[in-house]
Amino acid sequence: MINHSRESRSRSVQGLSCVVSSPIMKIPLPPRLWITDVEDETSDENSASMRDEGVVMAERTKIRSRFRHHKQRCTYSVPIGIFWDIENCQVPRGCSAIDVVAAIRAKFLSGRREADFVVVCDVRKEATNRLQELNDAQVSLIHVCGTQKNAADEKLRQCMRRFGELHSAPAALLLISGDINFAADLSDFRHRKNMEVILVHKQNTSSALITCASSHYCYNEITAHLPRNPKVSQTEEEEEPTCEMEVANLPMDQPPERVSRRLRRLADNCGGKVLRVTAPTAVLRFPTPDHASRALKRMEGEDVFGRKISTRYARGAFQATYSSDEGYSTAPTQPSHPPLLSSVQQMHQVEISAEATARSVASDWALALQQLPAPTPPPLDFCPPPAPKPRKIRGTHGSASLDRSGWSSSNSGDDSRQRDGQSRAGSPWNSSASFSEHSDAELEPAAELTVSNLPPYEPAVLQELLTKLFKQYVAVVRVSVWTGGEGPLASVLLRSEWDARLAIARVHKRRLEQQWAGRRLELALGRPAPAPGADVLRARLRAILLEQPGHALPLLRLRDAYASRHCCALTTSDIAKVRDTVVVHEGCGRMVQLVDLTPVTSVEMEEAPWKCQLHATINTGHEDGSRILQPVFMEISLLARNAQVLLENHGGILPLLSFVECYEAMFPPLVADPRRGVALELLLRSVPNMEVRDSPSRHLAWRTNRSDTPPSNCNQSDTSRSSGEREKPRTAPALEPMLALFERELIDLLRTAPRCCIPFSKLIPSFHHHFGRQCRVADYGFTKLPDLLAALSNTIVVLGSGSYRVITISAAAQSRRWTSDLVKLLKAQPGRAISPHDIPQLYQATFGRPFSPVDYGLCTLDELMQRVTPQTVVMSPDNTIALPRRTPTPEERARTAQFAVQAVELLCYTPNLRMEFSRFVPAYHAHFGRQLRVAHYGCVKLVELFELIPETVSVWCEANGERGVRLAAQAARAAMAQRLKALTPAPFKMLPALYATRFGAPPLPDVLNVSTLEELISVAGGCIEGGVVHMAGDAPRFANAALAACSVLSADRSVARGSTEEYFVSAFRRLRGEDPDLGELVASGVVERLERHVRLTPVWRTVWRLAQILADHTAAMPAVEIFNQYTRRFDPSFACADKGAESVSDLLRCYRALFTEVNGNGMEGSKWTLCGGVIVPPSLRAPLHEDYSVHDTPPGQKGSRVFESPRNNIWCSPPASALPTPTALLTQDNRRRTRLAAQFDAV
Repeated sequence: MINHSRESRSRSVQGLSCVVSSPIMKIPLPPRLWITDVEDETSDENSASMRDEGVVMAERTKIRSRFRHHKQRCTYSVPIGIFWDIENCQVPRGCSAIDVVAAIRAKFLSGRREADFVVVCDVRKEATNRLQELNDAQVSLIHVCGTQKNAADEKLRQCMRRFGELHSAPAALLLISGDINFAADLSDFRHRKNMEVILVHKQNTSSALITCASSHYCYNEITAHLPRNPKVSQTEEEEEPTCEMEVANLPMDQPPERVSRRLRRLADNCGGKVLRVTAPTAVLRFPTPDHASRALKRMEGEDVFGRKISTRYARGAFQATYSSDEGYSTAPTQPSHPPLLSSVQQMHQVEISAEATARSVASDWALALQQLPAPTPPPLDFCPPPAPKPRKIRGTHGSASLDRSGWSSSNSGDDSRQRDGQSRAGSPWNSSASFSEHSDAELEPAAELTVSNLPPYEPAVLQELLTKLFKQYVAVVRVSVWTGGEGPLASVLLRSEWDARLAIARVHKRRLEQQWAGRRLELALGRPAPAPGADVLRARLRAILLEQPGHALPLLRLRDAYASRHCCALTTSDIAKVRDTVVVHEGCGRMVQLVDLTPVTSVEMEEAPWKCQLHATINTGHEDGSRILQPVFMEISLLARNAQVLLENHGGILPLLSFVECYEAMFPPLVADPRRGVALELLLRSVPNMEVRDSPSRHLAWRTNRSDTPPSNCNQSDTSRSSGEREKPRTAPALEPMLALFERELIDLLRTAPRCCIPFSKLIPSFHHHFGRQCRVADYGFTKLPDLLAALSNTIVVLGSGSYRVITISAAAQSRRWTSDLVKLLKAQPGRAISPHDIPQLYQATFGRPFSPVDYGLCTLDELMQRVTPQTVVMSPDNTIALPRRTPTPEERARTAQFAVQAVELLCYTPNLRMEFSRFVPAYHAHFGRQLRVAHYGCVKLVELFELIPETVSVWCEANGERGVRLAAQAARAAMAQRLKALTPAPFKMLPALYATRFGAPPLPDVLNVSTLEELISVAGGCIEGGVVHMAGDAPRFANAALAACSVLSADRSVARGSTEEYFVSAFRRLRGEDPDLGELVASGVVERLERHVRLTPVWRTVWRLAQILADHTAAMPAVEIFNQYTRRFDPSFACADKGAESVSDLLRCYRALFTEVNGNGMEGSKWTLCGGVIVPPSLRAPLHEDYSVHDTPPGQKGSRVFESPRNNIWCSPPASALPTPTALLTQDNRRRTRLAAQFDAV
């Protein structure tokens, strides 16, 4: 019976269903709840040994029953608080934080409930994927400032004390840290509050800390068997912590003492000491490797006078460098020699080192207060490819305070581990949109969009709605929703920034659901920068208001001063946070009064970047934003020299707010010139080797190479760049055309404004008024107008700060604009050449507005000419500006001559030898049956082709502004002569009607540049006799009169100076029997008047010689034979001799009133002869054997025959006037032939 009872009880203890049949207990036993409890190890071992030995203790059942019922009631509800100092016990390399958290919970939460799991760190020093993993693990992440002394320890102590106040014994407290600073707190929790204290520590932890805990475990043993990320190389050995640390990328333009002082401040909270500073590196020593490891992480990326430093352990040549992308394991490393890297890895490290050294450029400006994260992007050396991902921050310390409980659409650790190898982004609070340049091989980083103004739905509902909305336009990686202080917030992770820009253009200000019509979604790229801490804000406001009379300023002026100093806005909510420092008085205007008159300490203002410590004496009043914008008249060269001296004296950094004071302290004062002056800041931005930087405060610095200078933003990919040749996209490719159009519209808008400047506050209204439509910033992928203008920085610049901001055109864009306008100005001129003195007048006539160099951002015209794009215009020795011309090839010259003949033929089909410019090409195509390609003639435009044949075709502009094409004067005279010849003889009154009937329109006198029809007939070679018009026919009057004039003047041997009018008229009357029409001959270009003398023009001298050659031959002659005879008889240098016989044909075609063309048999080509009725005066023709070239030498030169003795009787030929002539022996006729000219043979 006893045995049966024992077996039943044993089965009941083992959880078997059994009914006890004892007479004393007739009912089934109740279920034993303590059966599922976990017994302590001692109890389990005793029971096992007893079962093995077959011994059963009768009283053990009652004792275990009471003990286990008590244990169940106490242990099952015991709360435990877990507090993790992740800076001390880091996530091992290649491991996921999700796995670490899961291992801790599996180890210590059995039989306990998790009351709190707190992780304290500086989120700026942790990788983005690490923060995402901690959020996915559902832990509370608290941010602290890593540069403050013991900030993380103090925050952990505060959290542990609060846990101790909320939960009493038998609560448990788990601390994951090896810092000795927690010893006192752990001792109090264990001995005074009777709490169970569990310590998870690293190896080599102080025994004093271990003894304060109830139990302790090794952190490295817990994480030793966790899975590793396969993307992280397992063969790469982790660095062994040492006591010495090396700091790189230090500024080289600062004194070593100042750099050492700054490093001591950064390393003081870890007990570091500066051993040596050798620019650009320094070496620090710490008490223990643990302190060095902590400082390694805290100091990484900190700002030291504008440079983002990098840290690593002091190592050998082949030791792996510190990487801030990954965590570190605290497991002890075996003492072994580090393996040598392969040759490829060594070469790769050498290349990286050389590249990093080459990209060490001039520094930015240091921050005013070190507590704030630096808004400037890190240098390119240490700006890894950022991948902004959603971060959920629960609880903050310092400047920002957020309380968020997250909901993520992807909480698995696999995605996080896949991204573990990616580089760590910069500070998450730096900027909402930052960019960095990468190599083409790197993948484009992801981008994060923050969505606010969401309706108060459940997180799962919001996540589903947002995912569905964004997937309509872009691919979505993850959507996370959490609750913020002002309502739900969401983070949307997209593949690239360009997807984010496209999503902004499509979703920004759009309603999530029609049911919630009152709210529109607000999107922001990245995470917004936090507001400065209250202490920082107090120090800044005190520094501004203490310098003012009465320690007060109007709110608007205070905002301008704050923005000018610190490059950020001051809001009313910021002022409300520091009511113990300033108060706002309402009255005629809001006045901000300082109530805390505590002076600003030197520590707070030690590195104030907004003013010069040497020369600045101004306060922060009304002039903060306007003095740098005052218009001054100064040449860029002078300003560049003076500014270079200033920068050298100020260490390469000169604040803009102090520039005027610093300049006037060393050079003559700047004189404002509102009419001819240009804004001083715009002139500074035009200096070639300098640039104005807006971060961390507006200052002037040396310009660095574009390839070496980090861009203004740090999370934009450069995958669109091809070997550095293409500029990276400014927005999504689908939005780029719209952004380019907006850029052109801004240029057009600014060109209409005075000085091409528009105040920042009036840009949107001006755009609306000018173009008649709204300017929606989101259409281009941006949410703020400053961000949109920053994307157009190559074309648009924003001058000034605060309410004094002005938008204008950049110097580079102004140079391109001036070059384009100058080319338009030159093309509008007939000869495509102008003098610089004529530019203002021609500019007014061409563009319809007065010319001012100020409109192009410079003060003088000479500076504008220096900014012209090279090889666009040429400057001749006489200081004439012209468009360059390309030297045509022989083939192109031949084609041009043929085109001149075709142009004459085409224009001869028009009534008045002219047509509209726009109709020329279609008419050419219709007439000749082929396209006119100006490139075949070595030209780009048709106007350039016409300019190559000015003697044949000319382009003129009518009164209505339309351009036209017409024949030149010489070609038009021959064509008009042939037309009138076909109509004559005819009555003068009937000539216009006859001409209109035959050719389609009445004749216009201006065809031959005359004003009346009578003059047109006369210039064309006709005459009016008895009211009847006679033209060149059987007796061409004009041609014979012109040849007679040539005969008379050629027979006169004093043609160098010309014959007197009396002699010319007498000789012409004797030859023709009538007086010459001297005015007609001058208008036709046959002769020219020089005071009281008449001389044959060079062109008609050549025509006269050609007429003599053709008159000596009865048959028609080919052009080649004419050319050969001319060079043999008259002059070996014929005009355009390089063209050979073609030059003769071209000249003969221009004088069709004298010469006619006879078509040959094809092999010989065209032949030429004199027109019918054209007679060369035979009496004055010279002998063929006489040498004519000797008579063309002017008097006094070698070969001249002016003073030779005449071979004939001196009284029988016209004597030279230089010889004394006895007037008594001269007849009246010979006396009339006396003149003062050189002796030339008539030709």
